[in-house]
Amino acid sequence: MEHFPRVGAHLPVAKGLKHTVDEAQAMGLEALQIFLRNPRGMKARELTEEEIEYFIENTKKADISPVVVHIPYICNPAAAKEEIYELAYRVIAEDLARCDLIKADYLVLHPGAYTVSSPGQATARLVALLHRVLTDYEGNTRILVETMSGQGTEIGRNLEEMAKILEELGRPPQVGVCLDTCHLYGAGYDIVDPGGLERTLREMDELVGTDKVRLVHANDSAGGLGSKKDRHAHIGQGNIGENGFALLCHHPLLRQLPFILETEYSGIARDVETLKRIRAV
Repeated sequence: MEHFPRVGAHLPVAKGLKHTVDEAQAMGLEALQIFLRNPRGMKARELTEEEIEYFIENTKKADISPVVVHIPYICNPAAAKEEIYELAYRVIAEDLARCDLIKADYLVLHPGAYTVSSPGQATARLVALLHRVLTDYEGNTRILVETMSGQGTEIGRNLEEMAKILEELGRPPQVGVCLDTCHLYGAGYDIVDPGGLERTLREMDELVGTDKVRLVHANDSAGGLGSKKDRHAHIGQGNIGENGFALLCHHPLLRQLPFILETEYSGIARDVETLKRIRAV
């Protein structure tokens, strides 16, 4: 019997894709997220045909789905500076092509920051970049834009901004949204309170569209409600807490979505077990 939501985690790939998929199976993951290059840099290792085949075959055999790739954190697809912007375009286009090689379902990216411009200009830059990427792309991987907590000058810090990004893109089927629980809480959405969660999801449905939301990044929050801080905590050790995740896991609009943990690697196996225990109650 399949349980919902499907519980996954972000695992490192430093030892190669074969090791990662073996670890995912050993951990009992039902979904998986990885980087395909250095998350703090831009260097990408060449993938061998053998490890690609092994990865595809074993994720399928273990029913690990979806497979998600995350763009490096330092990538800024809304940058005002041309060299940073062009680097972001190249990385996203390359990683989208690499997603097809491993048959990844989604490519998640942070929408970027305006730094020296304005939120409107940053949104326009992001939209133009994604238009360019999609014009040259004929694969099957969907791009998911992640909700942000509102640190500094980042965009996508509320559901209105996410809706604006989608609207300016023309709401193409190849682009959706990834909800991050820590980021939503930091942005001021009270997803811990039953009424607050209902208001948030009603707003999400009206502005973004439930059909556009494909994935949940399940992270507890070390920062407080509305703190605008992006500080992940292990499940039950932050301000969302186990009761908050019980609400999220069992909500009919969310339980059909995969929940992927992005907590610190040393404790992520425990978080997987915690989420599985919470959803079973």
